[in-house]
Amino acid sequence: MVSTRIRDTPFKKKLANLEIGTPIKITAPVGSFVLPEDDNSKCVVFLSGGIGITPFRSMIKYASDNRLPVRIVMFDSNRNEENILYRMDFDQCVRTNRNLKIIYTITDEGKEDSAAGTATAGGDWKGEIGFINKEMVTKYMTSDELEDSTFYICGPPGMLIAMQKLLQNDLRIPDERVKIEEITGH
Repeated sequence: MVSTRIRDTPFKKKLANLEIGTPIKITAPVGSFVLPEDDNSKCVVFLSGGIGITPFRSMIKYASDNRLPVRIVMFDSNRNEENILYRMDFDQCVRTNRNLKIIYTITDEGKEDSAAGTATAGGDWKGEIGFINKEMVTKYMTSDELEDSTFYICGPPGMLIAMQKLLQNDLRIPDERVKIEEITGH
């Protein structure tokens, strides 16, 4: 499966206009942005933004389908509720995988009302509001989990930088427990 957001670029326009059955050339997936193979007893934490959720979908689905004992906590940040990708898939996995916890957060819905000086969410949103930060992470994870987890980051460039700062400066997570996947070629 391939996931993308159709943007106003020549490549994305051409991709969107392909007819079903059009042959394309694609390489096999490569890299080391995968679940740990050796120790499924430790917790893994996924920090995703937007289309950066894509590699986490396959890892969560694999862990859930194969009933792996790995504990997974995912923080998924999106502009608004409508932009949460694969939400139905993830919610189904949460219902069947007791080792999975997903925290959705939206950023646009929580814009501060400058006249009132308060942040409000629109509609019936019950999840988190705002960017992933230390307070949000420590709200859902124990100090033992933080000390024993491997962190995976995937999202747009600004989000990668913010999450690296969060992990290094605020949570003091050593670099060897952080894996990063850059999204390039938008």
